[in-house]
Amino acid sequence: MASDLDESFSLFLQLPQISHAVSGGDLTAAKSWAAAAEETNHGSALLAYQTAIKFLDQHITLLSSSSRHFDVVRMATASLAVDAFSCSVRHGALTTAVELVEQGRAVFWTQLSRLSLPFDGLSLPSDIGGALAEEFKQLSSHLRNTFDQSTEDQSSQIQQLTLQWNDVISRIRMLPDFSQFLLPPLFSDLQKAAAEGPVIIVNASQYSCDALIVLRDQNPVHIPIDIRQSDVSELSTEFQSVAEQFGCSDHQNKLVGILRKLWLHVVEPVVQALMKLNVPPGSCIWWCPTAEFTLLPLHAAGPYERDRDNLSQIYISSYTPTLATLVRARQRISQYASTQYFIAIGQGNPDGGKELRCVAPELAAIAQRLIPIVSSFTSLRDSLAMVQGALDALNHNQWLHLACHGMPHRTQLFESSFTMRDGPLMIKDIIQSNWQNPEFAFLSACHTTVGDEKSPDESIHLAAAMQFSGFRSVIGSMWSVDDKVAQQVVSTFYDKLVDSSGRLDCTRAAVALHKAVKRLRRNNVPLEQQIVFVHIGV
Repeated sequence: MASDLDESFSLFLQLPQISHAVSGGDLTAAKSWAAAAEETNHGSALLAYQTAIKFLDQHITLLSSSSRHFDVVRMATASLAVDAFSCSVRHGALTTAVELVEQGRAVFWTQLSRLSLPFDGLSLPSDIGGALAEEFKQLSSHLRNTFDQSTEDQSSQIQQLTLQWNDVISRIRMLPDFSQFLLPPLFSDLQKAAAEGPVIIVNASQYSCDALIVLRDQNPVHIPIDIRQSDVSELSTEFQSVAEQFGCSDHQNKLVGILRKLWLHVVEPVVQALMKLNVPPGSCIWWCPTAEFTLLPLHAAGPYERDRDNLSQIYISSYTPTLATLVRARQRISQYASTQYFIAIGQGNPDGGKELRCVAPELAAIAQRLIPIVSSFTSLRDSLAMVQGALDALNHNQWLHLACHGMPHRTQLFESSFTMRDGPLMIKDIIQSNWQNPEFAFLSACHTTVGDEKSPDESIHLAAAMQFSGFRSVIGSMWSVDDKVAQQVVSTFYDKLVDSSGRLDCTRAAVALHKAVKRLRRNNVPLEQQIVFVHIGV
């Protein structure tokens, strides 16, 4: 039996050396290797995960840029990234943990961003660089269009295009300063996400639950979490059940019970560690949750006892689906710093939908506050708030406020939508748009951060679609929003979004939301409405 096991691992250990194009079978073999190494406590476990995630990246290159291939991506990723993170932590390889969990999550968005990267830098060094940049852009565009229209008959065309795409990437990597072009980011790159405050990765794996605090100037700090993945799953299920009753029954005690458990087992140990690291109260922190943690309101955790502070009274919380998206948002500098074009879109009377009576006063309050400040203010309301009109308007505006119904689609994720007068504005419409330098989006709608419970790590929801489309900063909602509460939040929020020079500043969004929520608390708004909005991005 031992000799059979040794023979199996000797075969597994040959996997990293394969020279042919990686197949689905190779990925399955690498995942089997990782599972067997975990089961037998074999020393090759971490290498197995590294190999599997490398194969995953190569395998999904042909699949992940089309929404119709998402089921294949979901099956390929499964729990691979979170288990790789756990294995790395258990081996003391904390920077590797960050790199692997980053590679294995949000792979759909990663591939989409690969096909739409800006390449201004490539055109600067030489004529060769400019020619390669143009060749890459054309191949990426052709490949993306072929994916979107793909049929079985086009599989050979996709393979041919991908070979050409990989070839031009190899030639780009030979240019000075481009050796890492489109390669998975190293920890030194990902660490830039913590430039303005610590990022806390909270991971739930079948093997362990852990938190890592990523700081801008030192190695990650490991915080063991005294909770099992099954407990996190149970807590998530309990919370989803309670959230479905918001607004129609008395659930305050159940909600507080969940937030207390989150505090005790997850958030309080992180807060204690942040204090030891001299992160002062009042600082901004960013949560990067994985697996079922993505479905839980970490920002609202607390003891909920008199004379004891909840998290929101200690730190200002934001979220990011991955570290790389936060890095990109920080690095993206507005090309229109001297002008600010704002579009407010409100649909309070959708055909066949429930009327939202507070949409009109919400947009009026925004207009009153912002018209004297911004370069241009456009309002599209009710009969003017149509799907194509909204998409067209976003090509000419960098700032967006959207007040309407949000409609998550839990089985066809790319059909999750905002309700316009003439129909749904879907995620698939959003990601096919090529907006010019978007800055900030306030999604005053229900369920805009709700994705797929079966694959939460892919972050396929309305707020993520906005962020990955280029918006540096996004306000979204975790469940149903009371439109009267939304109106109250908005009136305070935009006052606080204005900087000392009298201009809008999207990097103030987390603080502005924090202050708006404090006002709700003073007004005794129900707890679930105090904590429904979250900030994502810079």
